[in-house]
Amino acid sequence: MNASQGVFRTLLAVGLALLVLTAGLFALQTPGTAGYVVTVLSLVVQVVMVLVGAAGLHFEWDPLAPLFDEN
Repeated sequence: MNASQGVFRTLLAVGLALLVLTAGLFALQTPGTAGYVVTVLSLVVQVVMVLVGAAGLHFEWDPLAPLFDEN
């Protein structure tokens, strides 16, 4: 496993954990309040974070390769 896969797996795990917690709290929010808006924006950011992590793992993207290249 290269460094990028480790980073993407960590990003995916943290993103999914936060997404589950925030989605659980979403049910407790009252629509129209400031907390509701913050929760929705947080959910959007976390969904994007999970999608980036999943895409990085799926396409085997290795953006950290130049940092660890031994040449």
